[in-house]
Amino acid sequence: MERAASISDVMRMRMEGDVAGLCRATWSENHGAAVYATAMLGSAVRTPEVVRTLHLCLTRGDEPLPGLHWHALASLGRLRAESAVPLLLRTLAESDHSRRQLDKVACEALLAIGGPEVVRGLVELCERLPSGRGYWTVRVLDALATLRASEAVTPLLATLWEHLPDRAVPVVRTLGAIGDPRAASALLVLAHSSASDTHLRRAAVEALHALPAVGWPPPHRHPAVERLLHTPQRDPDPGTARLATALLARTEDGRAHLWDVLRGAAEQGGPGCPTHAVAAVCAHIAAEPGLFAVADHGEHHALLTHLLRAAPAPAVRRAAAGALAASAGAGAAGALVAALGDAHIGDTVADLVAALPEPVLSELVDLFTRPGESVALRRGVARVLGLAGRTDAAPVLHSALADDTAAVGVRACAADALGALRHAAAAPLLAALATDEEQPGTLRAHAVRALGSIGAPDMLPVVLACARSPHEAVRGRAVVALGAFPVPEAARALGEFVTPGAEPDLARAAVRALREIGGPALAVLVRLAAGADGLPEDVGHRLVGALAAHPGAEATGALLGLATAPPPDRRDGTTYVTSGECRLSRSAPAREAASLALVERGSARDLTPLTALLGPDSWFGAQEPAVQALLRIGTEAAHEHVLAFCYATKDFHTWHVGALDAVAAARGVRLGP
Repeated sequence: MERAASISDVMRMRMEGDVAGLCRATWSENHGAAVYATAMLGSAVRTPEVVRTLHLCLTRGDEPLPGLHWHALASLGRLRAESAVPLLLRTLAESDHSRRQLDKVACEALLAIGGPEVVRGLVELCERLPSGRGYWTVRVLDALATLRASEAVTPLLATLWEHLPDRAVPVVRTLGAIGDPRAASALLVLAHSSASDTHLRRAAVEALHALPAVGWPPPHRHPAVERLLHTPQRDPDPGTARLATALLARTEDGRAHLWDVLRGAAEQGGPGCPTHAVAAVCAHIAAEPGLFAVADHGEHHALLTHLLRAAPAPAVRRAAAGALAASAGAGAAGALVAALGDAHIGDTVADLVAALPEPVLSELVDLFTRPGESVALRRGVARVLGLAGRTDAAPVLHSALADDTAAVGVRACAADALGALRHAAAAPLLAALATDEEQPGTLRAHAVRALGSIGAPDMLPVVLACARSPHEAVRGRAVVALGAFPVPEAARALGEFVTPGAEPDLARAAVRALREIGGPALAVLVRLAAGADGLPEDVGHRLVGALAAHPGAEATGALLGLATAPPPDRRDGTTYVTSGECRLSRSAPAREAASLALVERGSARDLTPLTALLGPDSWFGAQEPAVQALLRIGTEAAHEHVLAFCYATKDFHTWHVGALDAVAAARGVRLGP
């Protein structure tokens, strides 16, 4: 009997393939050694000696060694020891009355073993589900769902009614995951019943959606399947309405009902049918226009056109626009162009019009200049011209931008369109407007954004000046625009906005722009990384992402500095929150993000980024990814670093066992005969 084996002794036994030693070590007086010897036996060859040892670990009374039973169960699962199935089922059945919380690992072990005996045992537990407590019932149901055990459908349907209404949702989800059509009738009734609450109805519709579409509609005597789906299609929950709409769209009768939903909305404003349900129908037509195609489409297109023009809710008008564009194509041009003046949905409609065939767009230039048209319409037209790349419209847009008598909204949208077209000839006018403090701030902000889109190098001084503007919108647009100028001067200016006391929105925009600049911004990013403490969490994450986009050694060094430097002392007199050996501060998120970024940078030639993450001061959350990266590299040097880390660790985890297994496999070390 092994009375004094240590964790390092156990690791040595593993690396030497000493199965007998590991079996003896499960009785070690050293708690950690006994537990991890038990865990390592899960990697052994399945022999009677190993299985018997693990069984004995489970017979030790009330488990004087916490964790021993857990790892014994897990190892039996990894070994796929079929002889352990009755013990695992008994452990699972008793777990709802136990404080040891072994239900999860017992379920995982059963799933790993699989086979008819496991399925039968889990099905037999179904009759105990209504009286089960805690997570036990969820574990059993999840296991049946994972195994897709069709044998469980009948007992689950029987127990479903005992779970109604409070605890039926997990049972319904399991039936959906199993995917057996025999559950369809019960699910349809639940989806239709007014007794079902929102959560149960949603679960029932999701389960129906998970059934094989090939056999749809499922057999149901009365009423028709489509009729039962009318209620969930009008459900207050938008997700339920979308799923029910998709189910109805599978059949001709269901699609006919969906058109009736739209007719009701057009004729009566949709009483009794929520706005999101009507929008869901339009959205599905847009997603699958071929499914709704008919020989005589006139009425359907007219219906969508009416909803686009007259529906009270913007969400319905927006969805109708998408449905009309998808189903009518170029034939929808007239209705869509007319809807460009709808201020609530103008951008969406403009995007749809810009995707239409080129001849449809020929009238838009004239429409933009037509006297008396609304600002909203001209704004929408300008967006289309820019998105569609209509360079022939640049002179007209330029004239509108220069017209001091035109509405600010028209001039602003003209600036946006010229920027989208990258019309360099407009840069001087845009620059003059951007720097003219007598102009409305909105117009100046749009002008700066357009300058960034054009990216003319000689406009950099203008954008730099705007970045120092006291006007918030102008300053914000200028910071974004600087990302279009890949020169050190722009990068240095952006760096001034990334400080602990900077405006958070500007700091985020500045880091994003620095990433867009690329190489010329590296020196600034490295400098910012050195002073990252105190930056807002998301800014720190963005800074790490920008550094990680640079592949060179300089960026790697900066990431290493972020990842391995201990958090600085707080100056406000408060203390750090501690978690094990890892101190957390305001810089912790950047430190963690930098650690994870380094995982992708190690190579067989340079292991430094990865080995640095295994040091005593590194963030513990990066250690496992770093070890996995070293294992992927797979050289002898990488393996030696993994072994050195495992031997030196004070907190041994299951993933350490996997790391040792990987190195042992690479070296041909076998745990068993």
